[in-house]
Amino acid sequence: MDEDLKTLLKKIPMEGLIFGIGDVAEATGVSQSQIRYWERKGYIHSQVIADGHNRKFSYQTLLSVQQIKAYLDDGYTLVGAVKQAQRRHNYLEMLRSFFEDRFESLTVTDETAEIDLGTFTPNPDQHLIANKVDEHWEFRLGQVTN
Repeated sequence: MDEDLKTLLKKIPMEGLIFGIGDVAEATGVSQSQIRYWERKGYIHSQVIADGHNRKFSYQTLLSVQQIKAYLDDGYTLVGAVKQAQRRHNYLEMLRSFFEDRFESLTVTDETAEIDLGTFTPNPDQHLIANKVDEHWEFRLGQVTN
């Protein structure tokens, strides 16, 4: 297993990225008053900062604001947009968790890509390998290489 590659593909620590309300508004196209309203309703949350005067938002909250806005633009009500954004967030978190847990290696050439998804449970001396063939993925079992 290529530890450097595995580390590169792990979740990038975004917890330390914080933004002011103006930054979130500018990045998402949502007004500051709308952001404050969504926060009052409990749809998004700001972080408590030592100075206690300005709202600060996490990168994850910025993404949530962006998703809510996208669903509103698609015609959802605010409540529906929040639910859809939360569903999408949960879906993507499951995918991220899966790949963090299962990812072993990635090999990419000009023509193909291969992802080693780790040990195949019924047969621990084999790995599940995903191969990109043309525009679709195929799966095969491969021997564990040490």
